[in-house]
Amino acid sequence: MIKAVEDIDFDTLLDPEAISRDTIIYIREQVYNSRENREKLEKKIEDLRLNMKKEYDSSKAKDLILLLGICEWIIGNIKEASEILKEVKSRKTGSYYLGKCYQEMGDYSQSLEWFEKAQKTDTEEFDIIIDIAETKRMAGDIEGALDIIKRLLPSHGDSAELYYQWGHCLDDLGEYQEAHSKYEQALQLDPNHAGAIFRTAFNYDMDGEDEKAIEYYERCTELKPTYKNAFINLGILYEDKGAFEDAVYCFESVLDAEPTNERALLFLKDAKSSAGMYFDEEISKKQGKENEVLNIPISDFELSVRSKNCLEKMNIHTLRDLTRITEADLLSFKNFGETSLNEIKSILVQKGLRLGQALENDEAELFSIENKEERENPAEAISDIGLSARCRNALWKIGVEEVDDLLEKTEIELSQNGIKQNYIDEIKDSLSKFGLSLRSGENINVEADLEESSTAE
Repeated sequence: MIKAVEDIDFDTLLDPEAISRDTIIYIREQVYNSRENREKLEKKIEDLRLNMKKEYDSSKAKDLILLLGICEWIIGNIKEASEILKEVKSRKTGSYYLGKCYQEMGDYSQSLEWFEKAQKTDTEEFDIIIDIAETKRMAGDIEGALDIIKRLLPSHGDSAELYYQWGHCLDDLGEYQEAHSKYEQALQLDPNHAGAIFRTAFNYDMDGEDEKAIEYYERCTELKPTYKNAFINLGILYEDKGAFEDAVYCFESVLDAEPTNERALLFLKDAKSSAGMYFDEEISKKQGKENEVLNIPISDFELSVRSKNCLEKMNIHTLRDLTRITEADLLSFKNFGETSLNEIKSILVQKGLRLGQALENDEAELFSIENKEERENPAEAISDIGLSARCRNALWKIGVEEVDDLLEKTEIELSQNGIKQNYIDEIKDSLSKFGLSLRSGENINVEADLEESSTAE
């Protein structure tokens, strides 16, 4: 069950003298579950920056720097957070979150260095030790990670995180059945453990158990923060099942948070194409900029208290929400009158928008029914030759996006790049329908894996 979203008081929680990692985890959950809480934290960041300029007491200034770095980390500004936290790296909390930043940036040696410095002040802190184990695993030192995990087992045998990390180590060693057992133990201890849910979904995906994979990916996407690849992998499964609208929703969910995500852009294009729609890349880039406007919160505009209260009660928080509702809908709401309506129309006009715009199928400019006879080359892009979403995903990961690139590959080269034999057979069959074929070469069967990434934070 997802934890309830709460209206939280950042000034109270972000007390430098009382701040704890449990409090920071709680704040992070609430920020990722609520647009309003995220906006409040962003406002807190602005206040911290202003207060830093006014603070002449060096100790208090360091307190503000520490809080600013932590807040930037919470909202996902990892590089900026790391630069800020370097200024307070001598503090235990500063070194710990600097370690978190380096881990998320993939600099594992630096991450370990700062985690270990944080641990020196209290060798019994479980969360720091488990972070060290995780970083060792991510750096490829599986045995080192397992040594730490097994050492912790007698005292922390009731920790879902411990079993999750144990399972992930076994996964990396190729001991998939044993890994699955550890993930099950983690989920028995914490049914909402996002990492264990994702890895369980991922392993079912690898085993071809699509229905179970979909079930667990769907569970993962309901949690905040979540894995962006849960949405992408779920979208791929939906597309393979022919549920193109659901697939499009998954890819667009990633792009709402990260408009330049290459994988989501590619698969959104393919999902639209599979649904018999035409995707214009240049207009898509334009739409990315338009999305920035549509995502502007209503709170950014000067509105009367009555208008704000009414919109809040109607669950309208952004300009995008306003384009999905009509004048009649607004006026039908209690206490919402012509004055409020004119206020709303005015702010929309400022941004070139209008009420009900999204209900008028304005996407027709971007996505129109495809006339295949008008296309100059029906087999130019990989998406044009009828490959499954999973097969396209595997090719994308090795840099093959055009048919001409694919035709330069032999079966051996595809295998050596991690393309599964069943995908190679699919590629050969699809190419043959266009009178095309791979370069000649021997066949090697090599297993491949779907990509896993960090949270869509």
